[in-house]
Amino acid sequence: MAKIIAGVAMSHSPMIMTNEAGGGDKGQHFLQTASEMKKVLEDSGADVIVLISDDHFNSYFYDQMPAFTIGIGECEGWGDWQLPKYHIPVQEDLAKHILHTGLDSNVDFAFTLKMKVDHGHTQGIYFLNPDLKIPVVPIAVNTSAPPLPTMDRCFQVGEVIRKAIESWDKDLKVAIVASGGLSHWVPIPKIESEKPEDQSLIQVLKNGRQEIDQLDEYLKLRETNVTRIKSGPVNEQMDREFLRLVTEKEFTALRNWSADYIEEHLGNGGQEIHNWLVLLGALQSLDASVACYEPIPEWVTGMAIVQFSQPVDQIHPEQASENKVSI
Repeated sequence: MAKIIAGVAMSHSPMIMTNEAGGGDKGQHFLQTASEMKKVLEDSGADVIVLISDDHFNSYFYDQMPAFTIGIGECEGWGDWQLPKYHIPVQEDLAKHILHTGLDSNVDFAFTLKMKVDHGHTQGIYFLNPDLKIPVVPIAVNTSAPPLPTMDRCFQVGEVIRKAIESWDKDLKVAIVASGGLSHWVPIPKIESEKPEDQSLIQVLKNGRQEIDQLDEYLKLRETNVTRIKSGPVNEQMDREFLRLVTEKEFTALRNWSADYIEEHLGNGGQEIHNWLVLLGALQSLDASVACYEPIPEWVTGMAIVQFSQPVDQIHPEQASENKVSI
């Protein structure tokens, strides 16, 4: 049977790609830690990565907005934010097994044979699996278009993913990666906004890419609206509280966080911690340690990386020392 052997939860930010230098020493610390996490996954011998992230109104809009989507066939990156248009190898056998296990467990994933993912997923690929040596099971969570799945439901979905992996009849090692968060505020209007300046974008959010006459100009405008932000608010205190709850396995508290509470304290972009809750549901038996946290207003985000490892008493001492990353 398959076994979950490791995990990584990490923030993403498009500003890394457009303004790496702006992150300064804090940014370099984050990037160095991400490089170390790549080696951790390689050294773990992971045969598959279950990659959980979200879409930023590139594939899913209000005309069709699934809560949870799993790719069971082809998977390609949009190539947004100067990231490669990866053709991501999908471990279709495990993806389909997770889908069917979900159906048997009252979790109805949306599924697609032709998945397209944006920087939420592809930045994780860029840092942790850039050579695409490890096949992926891509899962997208709706963190952008309210109403959102609850944090409790995300945790439950993670539990089903764990159940599926542990019942998969392949003797393979599986790592779980979640990408997103922490605190940040994204310049996207609420769908109910009546401000005249918001209406053209809201029309796109409601109807999807087919609503866009000049796609290149639209995507360039979106990029410009973000890159012109030279500094954004970061709630360091709340980020650190979230990380404390993660590492101390205070899952009940996190499962009770509401979307309104998250938006108030972590921003609309902070809803991406829903991705982390899916990971936590799958990895609740593993130990978590903060490998890096840096509040980086220049990247408009509280940037964190958390490593998940087998408890020390369940692995050989030499493996424990190899898998530990110093902050």
